[in-house]
Amino acid sequence: MAVDERLRRRCTEAVVEEGERFGVLVQEVEAGLTAAPDLQAPVPWVPDWTIRDLVGHLGAVHRWATAIVRAGTTDRPAAPPRPPDGGLLDWYAAGLADLVHALRDTPPDAPAWHMSPAAEKTVGSWVRRQAHELAVHRMDLEVAAGRPVTAVDPELAEDGADEVLGVVVPRWAHVEPVASATAAVVVRSTDTDRVWTVRVRRGEVEVHEGDAGAADARLEAPAGQLLRRLWGRPAEVAVTGDPAAEALLRGR
Repeated sequence: MAVDERLRRRCTEAVVEEGERFGVLVQEVEAGLTAAPDLQAPVPWVPDWTIRDLVGHLGAVHRWATAIVRAGTTDRPAAPPRPPDGGLLDWYAAGLADLVHALRDTPPDAPAWHMSPAAEKTVGSWVRRQAHELAVHRMDLEVAAGRPVTAVDPELAEDGADEVLGVVVPRWAHVEPVASATAAVVVRSTDTDRVWTVRVRRGEVEVHEGDAGAADARLEAPAGQLLRRLWGRPAEVAVTGDPAAEALLRGR
């Protein structure tokens, strides 16, 4: 689904807000002001990563997204860069600043490659992608640092859930198809009253607004909790029906 201009501007603001919040917390980790002893501390919600890995991942993704936005083409980009061995926080901050400039200076309808076959191949898709990427990883960092998880604004969280269902799940289904998978799942955001019906049929995904009725599984929760659940993070979500059907929508 295309994102309207007001929400696109809000997503751009979220890139700034979430990105800066993430950077400040990394500084506090480095200064010994959190429960995490250093950047080698594990990230509980992403067990294979340390905080250093998390910072390196975001810094690389920021540069990759910036290159995609500025390329002016839908051609596949080069791979993301490798993080440096030293000066990681300065490297992260420079990449965030460059990303923000690129997102603000490039028309949202300009062409841009995207990894999902269901995404609009425009810069606007990357404004959205980076806002939600940062929000989820900021929560990862808060947990790793022993801080309370700051809730995502319900409007942004709802859009984040919409992006997962309409853009990211089709990508997962395309890259890692489950040949026998056929399911219908209804997802409801209880605080914003948004409802989606997602149908997965052997690697193909269809998303419709509203409750289509009969479903193999149902998910209900506030939008922020849905966003966490869909990205494979711990969340308080009411799930009924077939767990295998619901699992088709969750982060790999």
